[in-house]
Amino acid sequence: MAIQTRTKGDSQAVKNVGTATTNANAIVIATGIAGPITAYKITTLGVTANLAAELGVGGAVETILRTMSSNCTILAYQVDTDSATSQLSVITERASETAADVQIRVRAIHASNIGAASTVTGQTAVVSTVGGIKLAG
Repeated sequence: MAIQTRTKGDSQAVKNVGTATTNANAIVIATGIAGPITAYKITTLGVTANLAAELGVGGAVETILRTMSSNCTILAYQVDTDSATSQLSVITERASETAADVQIRVRAIHASNIGAASTVTGQTAVVSTVGGIKLAG
């Protein structure tokens, strides 16, 4: 990583890839991303959904990511291993869709089950961007 001068109390000197121009805790500062990022939270995929079992080829995670990638670049994603949570967090670059747009497309993937190893219901998916990036913990 390139050496960057950091100014005390001001993260703007690093690199602000967001659309806001003021310093605030909610602004994402990135040192290696070329464009604005959006973090999506995808939940409510069914009571028995187990996304940890859906990480293989043809699983629900791949299906959702392929659907999203046609309108953005996916930088990273995180799958909660707790089957009760059933949450997929996706960080994208240069997303051209709102959370409502992504929700419509994920719900339209399949009428009932998009899972390969468990029942994952795409038609009940809830997508939001509130809360920023979810980190491990």
